[in-house]
Amino acid sequence: MHTSLIALIVLIAMPASAQNAFRPAGVPVADDLAYRMELQRQRSAEQAALARQYQLSARFTALEIEAARRPAPWLPEAERRLGPPEREREAREAATDQRQSTVAGVTQIDHWLDRGPL
Repeated sequence: MHTSLIALIVLIAMPASAQNAFRPAGVPVADDLAYRMELQRQRSAEQAALARQYQLSARFTALEIEAARRPAPWLPEAERRLGPPEREREAREAATDQRQSTVAGVTQIDHWLDRGPL
């Protein structure tokens, strides 16, 4: 019973003493913390540099792949075939009506924006 109680006390006390295990004797806590923060900064800078290197490598690989592709063959645009005159006239009138309705909506907004102070 006594040995298990002593073992339990030792196990409970270990995490508290483990915090000081990395700091040599006589080194102030502030210096130890500053050293650890500097190590963290260095690791962070190394990781950021590695991430930038991977990004550049990926971008370079993508550019190499695009450059290795064969260009698409040039195809002339097909000429638009004209339909019957009535259908062409209806299409022109529909396009005109759409342009006029767009202009009416835009001018209405412009007039509202140009109004004077209230």
